Amino acid sequence: MNVLRELQSMRSKMDTIVSYLEQVESGRPVAGHELVLPLTVDPAIFKGKKPVGIIFNETERIDITTWKMVVKEILKRCNADPEKHVALMNLRGRASGRDRIFLANNLDNMRSPYMISENLYMETHYDTETLIRVLTSRILDAVGYDYRHVNVAIRG
Repeated sequence: MNVLRELQSMRSKMDTIVSYLEQVESGRPVAGHELVLPLTVDPAIFKGKKPVGIIFNETERIDITTWKMVVKEILKRCNADPEKHVALMNLRGRASGRDRIFLANNLDNMRSPYMISENLYMETHYDTETLIRVLTSRILDAVGYDYRHVNVAIRG
């Protein structure tokens, strides 16, 4: 039964995403409309949108106003798990893009660092799409953090 509920939840989320994309593509206004999307969607969908909340496990909502706040809240929860903390610490200096390291043990060469914990910093100076892609595919996936039940409320 849990599998069936999970599939129904995923279908509902996909219906919401498809409806939103149809509105955007057709040019119909979506202003003032709040849309809740799973963090698992293509990060390009978030580009140009303003986050208004982050929802964990469909029950706990935290109001936020920036994408950096989204990243900080998720990383705070990820880092609170001792196993994930060790994995994050081991990822320092290893995960990087063309020009910058995503996680480091100090502030050197970081333009907009976020301190996750002592000796653990994340570079956050990216556009929305890149920031969310780095968070999910380069950090959370690498440490095994399950973000399937993390949703972001955005203003249309």
